[in-house]
Amino acid sequence: MNSFDKWFLSSDSNGLENYHQFMTKTVKIVETHYQSLEKPYEHIGTEDIQKNIEKYVKFEYEGKSSDAVLTSLQHLVMDHSLHISHPAAMAHLHCPPMIPALAAEVIISALNQSMDSWDQSPVATYIEDGIIQEMIKEINYPQSASGVFTSGGTQSNYMALLLARNEYCAKNFSINVSKQGLPMEAKKLRIFCSEKAHFTVQQSAAQLGLGMDSVISIKTNERYEMCTDALYEEIAKVKQQGNLPFAVVATIGTTDFGSIDPLGEICKLTDRENIWLHADAAYGGALLFSNQHSHLLSHLKKADSITMDFHKWFYQPVSCGAFFVKNSSMFEHIQLHADYLNPEEDTHFHLVDRSIQTTKRFDALKVWLTFQAVGKQEFGEMIDYTIKTAKQTANYLQKRTDIEALNNPVMNAIVFRYQPKVIYMDDQKQRLYENDINQYIQQLLYEQGQLIMAKTKFEGKSYLKLTMLNPLITFDETVKRLDEVINLGKELEKKEERLRERSVIG
Repeated sequence: MNSFDKWFLSSDSNGLENYHQFMTKTVKIVETHYQSLEKPYEHIGTEDIQKNIEKYVKFEYEGKSSDAVLTSLQHLVMDHSLHISHPAAMAHLHCPPMIPALAAEVIISALNQSMDSWDQSPVATYIEDGIIQEMIKEINYPQSASGVFTSGGTQSNYMALLLARNEYCAKNFSINVSKQGLPMEAKKLRIFCSEKAHFTVQQSAAQLGLGMDSVISIKTNERYEMCTDALYEEIAKVKQQGNLPFAVVATIGTTDFGSIDPLGEICKLTDRENIWLHADAAYGGALLFSNQHSHLLSHLKKADSITMDFHKWFYQPVSCGAFFVKNSSMFEHIQLHADYLNPEEDTHFHLVDRSIQTTKRFDALKVWLTFQAVGKQEFGEMIDYTIKTAKQTANYLQKRTDIEALNNPVMNAIVFRYQPKVIYMDDQKQRLYENDINQYIQQLLYEQGQLIMAKTKFEGKSYLKLTMLNPLITFDETVKRLDEVINLGKELEKKEERLRERSVIG
């Protein structure tokens, strides 16, 4: 009899005891850390990180005690990680995970099921499909619709353009791309998206053999939404050139501004021209559950396919996304059958028939447990609260003379910059100075761990960005943190003025 049993979760008492010990101590580490968490990040230099890596990240010849292992975890991971659950972490589209979803992660990892075939995940397969069907009802898609969980927006957007490309080739060239490859005409295929669309549109085009040049960027209006007049013009121009428009990607929540492309107007054109319409709602999909703003997605049901990320505004741990398609028969474009996995004669359905992944996690459990515990009503209140807080914050910034607020948020993303009073006669020098001061503000506050903001660029200018996903963020606390931004900007200005005075005297 060997002693391996203590390392595996089974009915054996040694394994169960070791599991309980590891899990209990790990939860205690997380709990203790968050009890004393004063700021979202405790800065550590790259040299010190490397020293810790050299000290702790090793394949040991013999195992250590659980206490020693978890002490390493504390020092290497917990002490210097970015804690996005803290209200001062407002940089990217990362969300604080809900506690029911964290509980689900324990079950998911313990069961360790793969979601590709039914026999590997019998109940889990049907739970995932059940969650997909619930989402289809919220979207108001027809009964012909279907979907699958994905790793996130990158995979979902790729799947949309893959299906759109293969469907176009089947209809117009009688080519089965999966079997026969791309026809000669594929070099004429064109995709249209907003200039503010996610970079994965170009990435997908490159990976699909169409090339990034096949993507036509459409200018945006003053609200940073796709300009439909420009879309009409570009599609007409492409057709005149003898090229083939086959897909339009509408963004439902741009990364920087949270802008929503006008689906109602766009779908009039795509319907008329018989062009696939994909809605990238990775960010904005949660608006479906808003009690006050769900009307913003009233036209989502008109899209041929939809991307949605639950690990953004649905407060789920990474990774957790989904892809939806209005006509489930479109999945036939990616289906292959293996006798050992998903034979055609099988009476059960297999999720691999809807996915470009084989092995994938039971992430649907997180969404199910979350809505079971929280309910649609309170979840919608959280969505509305974050929008309200973002609008209050934007209004505060717009009233200041030392801040340039770039957008009035539709959702909860705010783009702004500190506007220094120091003036250079040279426009290029002025821009460089303003860019430097805003980049330095972002970097310094990050290293101090006081406020975690993102930075972005618009028309060559550097801006700061708050993504206020967290419903624990309050307006009053945000104002205090923004006052730190402004005070830091003023301090940097004074230093610049002193340097200028010295250069003049010198």
